[in-house]
Amino acid sequence: MDSMRIIIVIFFTSLSFVAHSYGDLIDDVCQKTIDYNLCVKSLRADPRSASADKKSLARIIIQLSQDKANDILSQTEMLLKQTKEPVLKQCLEVCKEMYDTAVFHYSEAVNYLDADNFSDAADTAGETLSDADTCDESFTEPTPVLKSPLKPKTDDFFHFADLTLSLLNQFKSLKTPFH
Repeated sequence: MDSMRIIIVIFFTSLSFVAHSYGDLIDDVCQKTIDYNLCVKSLRADPRSASADKKSLARIIIQLSQDKANDILSQTEMLLKQTKEPVLKQCLEVCKEMYDTAVFHYSEAVNYLDADNFSDAADTAGETLSDADTCDESFTEPTPVLKSPLKPKTDDFFHFADLTLSLLNQFKSLKTPFH
């Protein structure tokens, strides 16, 4: 009976060390980003983070950004099917193209990350900021200026993409895998 108690105590003690180190790695990675709270919240909400090293955490952030880009792309496609207004349709076409490109850029960033090419991973992920900006600007060019139906989501995406870039920029100078 006493040996069972000892095993239980050892198990829970070990478990607390694992949970503590998991939190520390996420804290370490997120400390140097533009939005510590969003970074920590996003990574801790993803179950893959529990066993992730730094490179895997970077991959998770990229994939979360890609999910946001895919969400905007889907919403854009839905709005394109619904709208009859030609100028709005033209703006949405620009956004569709830009967010399709952003999804591709994130796929490329993951490929670069997997190849330990951290500089190109960061640079390629950074291109998504320009993609989002081009979409937003398409609504300011027509006269009269149109209100973007995507604006709340594109603002959220832009902030998350900026977070992703700030995380990846930490590793741009690395020449070897980071663990």
